[in-house]
Amino acid sequence: MSSINRDGRLPRAGGLRRLRAASDRGSVTTEMAVLVVPFLIVLAMFIVVAARVASVSIDARAVAAAAARAAADAPTPAAARTAATNAANAMASGSQFRCTATTNTGQFRRGGAVTVNVACVMRLDDLGLPGVGTTKTAHASATEPIDTYRAGT
Repeated sequence: MSSINRDGRLPRAGGLRRLRAASDRGSVTTEMAVLVVPFLIVLAMFIVVAARVASVSIDARAVAAAAARAAADAPTPAAARTAATNAANAMASGSQFRCTATTNTGQFRRGGAVTVNVACVMRLDDLGLPGVGTTKTAHASATEPIDTYRAGT
């Protein structure tokens, strides 16, 4: 491909080189926009999903520990179940997940222990990512000893 100057002569070798070099300008920018930007967007969304999943896992452990502490301070097994549920609901209120607590009061006596299992569900459908799923459930368990010298049961 050669181009003729305004005066009817062919450009010198350096001028032709400049023309070819100038025609490739901007191709890297287009490739970056087409290939790299979508990859960076997907990577950012993956980081958001990973952070949410880690957050609900950490929060589920905290909810289980708080529910177990509340259950261990209750005077009766029935009150322990209610206290664990109330503590789990209080910890999850105002957050982006909801938790359900199940309390094992089989060893509810002085010197015994109470175990609370918690399942916390977080919604992920608001991210709009295909293949991620709509919810993520984190499970956690905590056991709290019951004071040997406590009053009551």
